[in-house]
Amino acid sequence: MDELRAKLLHEIIGIYGPGQGMSIASVIVPAFIGDFQKVVCDSSSFDEVSEEYMTEDKKIHLELFGRKRIGKGADDFVITRCVFNDKVIVSD
Repeated sequence: MDELRAKLLHEIIGIYGPGQGMSIASVIVPAFIGDFQKVVCDSSSFDEVSEEYMTEDKKIHLELFGRKRIGKGADDFVITRCVFNDKVIVSD
């Protein structure tokens, strides 16, 4: 998960610049990942699920794919793929 956060931060800074990028990333990355965790964990199966996120200014379009981990806790999940502005940045 730390690798994903670092890659997202890098991409966001590339769009907004260092100051504004750090500020934006510190808010939206935890929000998007937290919401996605809820989506995955509320799923009734262990199949892959996906969710799309976009910032209000439409500069960031994020697609997350993931699934629950079998035999783990109720809130344990794995992100299997992440697409940031049509660029795959994480893939299993």
